[in-house]
Amino acid sequence: MANKGLSRKALATTAIAAALAATIITASALDDSADGSAANNDTLSTSAINTDNILDQAGIQLSSDDEVIRTDNNGAVSMTILKAFPVEIDYNGQTTSVTVTKGTVADVLNEAGITLKEGEKVTPSLETEVDKDTVIKIDNSVEVQITLLGVQDTYNVPAGTVREALESIGVEVDKYDKINFDQDEEIYDGIEIVYTDVEIEKVTKTKVVDFKTKTVYDDSLAQGKTKIKTYGSEGEKEVVLKQTYEDGELVDTEEVSSEITKKPVTQVEVVGTKKSTPKTTKPSTSASGSNSSSSSGGNTFVDNNGNTVSYSQLLTGSGTAYTAPAGSGTATGVTVSVGCVAVNPNIIPYGSKLYITSTDGSYVYGYATAVDTGGALMDGSALVDLFMDTYDDCAKFGRKNVNVYVLN
Repeated sequence: MANKGLSRKALATTAIAAALAATIITASALDDSADGSAANNDTLSTSAINTDNILDQAGIQLSSDDEVIRTDNNGAVSMTILKAFPVEIDYNGQTTSVTVTKGTVADVLNEAGITLKEGEKVTPSLETEVDKDTVIKIDNSVEVQITLLGVQDTYNVPAGTVREALESIGVEVDKYDKINFDQDEEIYDGIEIVYTDVEIEKVTKTKVVDFKTKTVYDDSLAQGKTKIKTYGSEGEKEVVLKQTYEDGELVDTEEVSSEITKKPVTQVEVVGTKKSTPKTTKPSTSASGSNSSSSSGGNTFVDNNGNTVSYSQLLTGSGTAYTAPAGSGTATGVTVSVGCVAVNPNIIPYGSKLYITSTDGSYVYGYATAVDTGGALMDGSALVDLFMDTYDDCAKFGRKNVNVYVLN
């Protein structure tokens, strides 16, 4: 009969005993229950000697895979029938089936002609007795190093890709996540995978919009006089920010859109340009650059070194500061340096020699030359932009109201 040598756990088994001399057969059978308990014992008297004939007379039908174990003892015949059953084998996703009557997992794999390769794992174990409910699973296993949240650990995972290795330990990879290998790369023993969980969030915030200052010149207002025509006020805008988190830590914030919800009001400052008839006075001794007249009838001021200096025009307005890398050029082609300033050439011609102080005398930029220009100068937002060596110097200066003396 087929498949001899395999076990009979949870199989239907029939035993038949025949006393040939007395033509008596004693039969017992096991049912198909999970524990293989005895179902019945039958005794049959027969003069038949052939196994098939005895089974025919007993009314027992066998399949081609069932097994009959016969024992002859002093003229009596004992028969045990092992019913065959299929065992499913899942080999790396490929399914096959082997029919047996008994045996272990190792016996079933041998019957199926399967030889395990290095690294392949079998469940249940090779020593496990099989039954009709047994499913044998074989797969490859790879030892890998995976870093999660900055902590590296060792994992045994099925052979496959980097993505599949991560998924096998419960890590769901999405399109933003960072991995130090291509997700479709095949893994190997000892591979060190570093996974960074990346989350993208969009948040909406309200921000202040600074108002601009515009300077206009009025020839009906005395030179050096200023007044506020329109006071500025801040506006508001609603911005959408894209925030990027890596392993739960915020690493980047990007503004993706904004909408003005409250428009700022531009502050308008009026600067007088009307010249007055100079008066004869003693020269000023102030180092702050205050306006004065010379005894000869010309306009003069005293610089911060105590020198009396003549000037042809005094302009007062908003002063700002800027910086640039060493060697940068200007609108006139001059290499920028301290003492170079940007102006509106329609108001202060290029090449004009200047002396610049704050209107309150607290800050002295000193002597300068008009060599550059810019958008804020052309639209009237500022009267003069002072070059400084560093950004910190510019930040300390900020924006001040200044006197610009145009020298003779």
